This record gives sequence, C-alpha cells and structure tokens, in this order.
Amino acid sequence: MWTINDFPAYGNLSGCVVKGYKACPICGDDTPSHRLKNGHKICYIGHRKWLPINHPYRRQRASFNGKPEYGTPPEPLTGEEVLHMVEDGDRVCWKKKSIFFDLEYWKYLPVRHVLDVMHIEKNVCDSIIGTLLEIPGKNKDGIAA
Repeated sequence: MWTINDFPAYGNLSGCVVKGYKACPICGDDTPSHRLKNGHKICYIGHRKWLPINHPYRRQRASFNGKPEYGTPPEPLTGEEVLHMVEDGDRVCWKKKSIFFDLEYWKYLPVRHVLDVMHIEKNVCDSIIGTLLEIPGKNKDGIAA
C-alpha cells in the first residue's frame, strides 16, 4: 500500500527535503522557488504548469509573479529512480534513504506516499488565523509551541 500523511510527515517518511529552495519532490533540482524580499521566506511560483495548456491562469501576469507560465510539468520520478539517486549520493532533494525501500515492492509502487488534504488544510488555516489574530503560543509555521 502507501503512506497517508501531511507534508512534513511526508518528508520524514520519504527522506525527501520539504523545506528550502529544492523542496518539491517532483521538480527536484528544477523547483521554481523564490525568496520573498520583505518576508525572507521561500515561495514556490511554478505551480501553474500543472494546469491545462490553454488555461487562462497561465497567461495572467498581475495575479502571480508578473510572468506567464508556459512550462510543462515534469514527470514524477519512479521509485527505482529515487532509490538510485539516493544510493548514488545524488541527493538534491533527498536527505536520506527511506526505510520503506527495505520492503521488496516499495520501489515498484507507482504511488508511494499520499498527502492528507484534510490535515494540510487545517495546518494552513491554523497558520493564517494565528498570524492574523496574533494568537500567542503559535510559531511562524502555525504549530503550537
């Protein structure tokens, strides 16, 4: 089967880096990231490439980063490709070899990890509300201290 978790847990279980400039497990070294000038946080700006090629959001500039998005999404890595990258030391996006690769079938699964949208939405909502209302005891990630 597969694991179901939020994005930080995905990083712990898969061995993938989930913070920083190369935090996309699909894009890897080609992650379109940008550091915000005033907030000093990293944002990921190439998300429109997963929309259909003729989607109106791809042409919009003002609502996004001032540029249209005409790129195509990269192909996700197979489990065998990830295993070879980790074993060969090519760890742009991978910080460790997941213990799940000790299972015989793990590298052959087309889907190894599934993101739990319910908890991701809750974490984002908690973070936004905590920031807007300046709730004490919340850190910048919206997690109780």
